[in-house]
Amino acid sequence: MPTPIPPRLAELRRQFGLRLRDVREGQGLSQERLGELAEVDRKTINRIENGMYSPRLDNVFQIADALDITVKELFDVPVGPKNA
Repeated sequence: MPTPIPPRLAELRRQFGLRLRDVREGQGLSQERLGELAEVDRKTINRIENGMYSPRLDNVFQIADALDITVKELFDVPVGPKNA
């Protein structure tokens, strides 16, 4: 059984996933098509978007390239105070 992650990390994963979904949908891409462009499995895209998976840095680079955005743009998620 996987070790539960701290609530703050779970929230940050969720926000990152929502950001990825917004960008992907804004470009009219399905999860499957983004996976093809980024050379990652569609299930990986789904797990990232649902906050269930923390992507490897290499995957982040591939996804940003596939979306033709910078990594910084992909990480453009609101981050509140540590104790929030």
